[in-house]
Amino acid sequence: MAQTQGGRANLTGNRLEQNIENNLLQCGFRQMKESRRFSTMLANLDEPSYCRQTYIGKTIYDTDLKCDFMLFHPQKWPEGLVIEAKWQQVGGSVDEKFPYLVFNIFKSELRTILILDGNGYRPGAERWLRSMQKQNLLHVFSLAEFLIWVNGGNL
Repeated sequence: MAQTQGGRANLTGNRLEQNIENNLLQCGFRQMKESRRFSTMLANLDEPSYCRQTYIGKTIYDTDLKCDFMLFHPQKWPEGLVIEAKWQQVGGSVDEKFPYLVFNIFKSELRTILILDGNGYRPGAERWLRSMQKQNLLHVFSLAEFLIWVNGGNL
């Protein structure tokens, strides 16, 4: 049975998230399961921890906002770090969603890095995203750039 384009997109996006999660585990982060309360638990944590698909506030449309990963590290990220992962392997509409993503990042005021890969987005969309690295959007990385950053001990 042929897989739909949306099904393939979910599968490839999940692979990117699995790669990120593997790096978190290799760097000594422990997964926490209480996603709804993770951001409120940061003050009580004492070891590198992360949660997937956790609530971090409200969107610009006043609906619940979840992030792909929320990290805590007692020395490096005591206030938390959000990681968003976007994979686009073939042309589509994902790059039209980038402004919504960026404005939600700015609204959240949480330090955030974005991992963007797959090369299926418009070149202008990537340039625009990288130009938005300010305020709390700390970095826009390709997967290779993210791995170099992790290997540099930044996670």
